[in-house]
Amino acid sequence: MDDKKQVSLDIFEMGYLLDTCLRGSHLRSGTIQRFVDEWYELFSELERMRLFEWTIRLTYDHRWTNEEKEYKPHFEPCSVCCGHDVEFVHRYHPGNQYLVTTRYKDKKERHRCFLMNGQYHLKSNVIMLEEYIVSVEHIPCPEWEKWQQPEVDYDRNIIE
Repeated sequence: MDDKKQVSLDIFEMGYLLDTCLRGSHLRSGTIQRFVDEWYELFSELERMRLFEWTIRLTYDHRWTNEEKEYKPHFEPCSVCCGHDVEFVHRYHPGNQYLVTTRYKDKKERHRCFLMNGQYHLKSNVIMLEEYIVSVEHIPCPEWEKWQQPEVDYDRNIIE
């Protein structure tokens, strides 16, 4: 018996689902990981950018009240997310996108990857081994400049 169900959610509903998981308990970390490993390709570039921007600006909104001089809201890892929040922001950051060409057994392939901890990741648990990397091309989203709010630090704790 297959216990999986199909549900149709629009981008706004997916945003609420993500927000709830990022604010919730460790039991929701698996859903965050699904955003990285299973659902990333389901979204358009604009939808991925929206999810990332909303996450940094709205999910971490409690930082807006910080009294520190020249403080900007930014991403801070949350222990209840078991590291999957870190994977999410690295995967969805519009400026952290790379086209990695690999060669393995004389077969060349191109992969859309994200940089995290000095390694190019295809998924949260799949990295491109350096010995097989032929080239790396930085492919940031060209629309990203228009979306950024000047009072938010989107790169802190994400861009290396």
